[in-house]
Formats: sequence, structure tokens, C-alpha cells
Amino acid sequence: MKSQVNNNYYPAKAAGIDANDEVIDNNMVKPEFVCLGITDSCMLRCKMCYKWEEDIFIKKTQQVPTIEQYKNFLKGLRQLVNDNFVVNFGGGEPLLFDGIFEIIAYAVQLGFRTNLNSNGFLINKDNAIHFYEAGLHDIKLSLDSLDKKMHDYLRGVNGVYDQLMRAIDNLARYAPGIEISLISVVYEHNYREFIKLIEWINRHEKIKHVLIMAPMQPNNTYPENRWWKGKYSFLWPKDTRAVSSLMDELIEMKKQGYKINNTIGQLRAAKDYFIYPEKFVKKTHCNMYKAVHVSSIGQVYICFNYEIIGNIKNTDDMRNILYSDKAREVRDKIKNCKKNCHFLINCFFEEDSNDKGH
Repeated sequence: MKSQVNNNYYPAKAAGIDANDEVIDNNMVKPEFVCLGITDSCMLRCKMCYKWEEDIFIKKTQQVPTIEQYKNFLKGLRQLVNDNFVVNFGGGEPLLFDGIFEIIAYAVQLGFRTNLNSNGFLINKDNAIHFYEAGLHDIKLSLDSLDKKMHDYLRGVNGVYDQLMRAIDNLARYAPGIEISLISVVYEHNYREFIKLIEWINRHEKIKHVLIMAPMQPNNTYPENRWWKGKYSFLWPKDTRAVSSLMDELIEMKKQGYKINNTIGQLRAAKDYFIYPEKFVKKTHCNMYKAVHVSSIGQVYICFNYEIIGNIKNTDDMRNILYSDKAREVRDKIKNCKKNCHFLINCFFEEDSNDKGH
């Protein structure tokens, strides 16, 4: 039987949660963004991500959380956030995690809205049906070019483009109600044809919208200062004037009602980042202090650039982690951070107050 889906949510009480526990002390920060990096495994060989190699921080011998531990985390999180809060599932490729459908279904039962990011390679008929039965609300698939050879080159495996197109069709046919969106990143390889891609997305009746992202240092690599000048510079658009013009055109398309999910403020920040990558894109402090990230072995971070604050395998009450002295210390550091990172610019960008509505 299909779980509750779309706009029908279970209240916290249905999950056995005391409504009084949902009230958070005014001095505590309520999470506004949560991502479960549920696996570090991936079958692709992407040029912008090295998750296919052994993780530089996590060893294969380290124990991953059980399904019940993930459920316990979600139940605890539900006490701390507003209704219809979005839980994001990422990776790696989340479909490589055994139990992903069960965890999604449980999150839906708790009243969360659920989003999953995927490369689309494994979304056949059966998995599309499993997503539908679990009650998944949104799925974001990666598409960087309408040129099949270029997309497959960037993803490091032949046939990825064709399988992605089949994934879109499978989801539309076998998982009605799940909102299908795309993530497209502006690279040196594709920015010249990027408008063509956005036009295609805008015409595609099965795709809700596209989230446009800026390139970052590849995942699973040791941090490098000025990475866009080093060995990963092949990803970075070389013609600053041309990519700046592209961002202006995308902003105008957004104003005209194109299916671009970014806010205008976020697109402007991306433009600034392309022009001055070392200059912090926000006028105020970083907003990642309101985020929660969980690694594939259960480590809890507020931001991956800072220390671990706990592990979901070691607590029955998430408040012990999220509102600990360590968490407050990390949040204070994040508020003073001036790094243009992936999560700030691409995932959880919060406009400065004087930019909202523009």
C-alpha cells in the first residue's frame, strides 16, 4: 500500500511524539536544513566528485547506522522542526543504500517532506515504483548537458545520459505525484550550451524545475586554497565575462518565469562567485549554522568544514547533540566563516535581508 504522499502529512502526535516537546527554547537554533549523506558509494566516475574512490575520512571498516538508528534520528528531529520540514537524502548514490525506501517511508509517516538526489542510473521501473510506494515527494536528477557525449564524459561512464532520460520517463509513468527536478552545474565544459539546456527543461512537461549550481572543489578531495587555479581548474569557466553574461541571462529568464528554482539573490551570488571566487558572497554571516548534516557512518555535523558534534548511533535524544556546548561552539565559528562552500551557495542559500524580493 502506498504511504501518505504529497500534501497529506501525519502530525507529530501520530508518531508518538509529545507536542509539548516540539517547543524549543528561544536560545536554541531550530534546524532549517537537514541532509542525510546516507552512503558514500557510487557507481559513476564523475569528474567533479570522487565518491567512487575510497573516502579520505571514512574507512570501509567503520560501522554504518542501522535502519532503526536512522528512524530514531528522524523521530528525534521531528520534535525540533516545523511541519512539512524537508529531509534531504544524498550520497554517493542513495539507491545503493539497503533500506533507503523503508527510511523514506518512515520519514513520510512522521510528517516530513522528502527529497532525494540521484544520478538516475539505477531508476528503473521497479525502483520508480518503490519510490512511489515509499511516498517520496521530490527527486532531483543530475543533468549537465544535452550533449550525450559531454554528459557521459563529465559523469565518467558511458550510457549515463540515456539511462537518465529513461529514469525521467520511469518516474513520470510509475511514480505519479513525485516531483521530478534537475540539478545542472555550470562548468567550463558546458556553459556555452547552458541556455539551450534551460530552454529544453522549460519545455519539458515532466520536469518541474531546475536548480542551477556553481562548481566547487570535487567531493572527497583534500581542501585546497584557490582550488579553481589548481589541478581541478579544468572545471572552472575560464572566460569570466562570458559566464557573467550567462548568469545575467539566467536571471532574466528567472524573472520571465522560466522553471528555474533558484532565487534571483542566489543567482546573483553565483555570478559574484564566478567573478570573485575568493570574496564572500554574502553581506552578512553564513547561514549554515542552522543546518544539520549526517555522514554515512552517522557522524553529525552542522557544517562539514567544522568538527563532528556527535553520532546518531550514540544517542536516543538528538537534543543532546544539537544543543550541546560543542554544537554552540561550532555555530559561533560558522557565523564568522567567510568561505564560499557548496552547501552555502548551492544547497542552503539564504538571501541577505536587503536582497529579498529582488
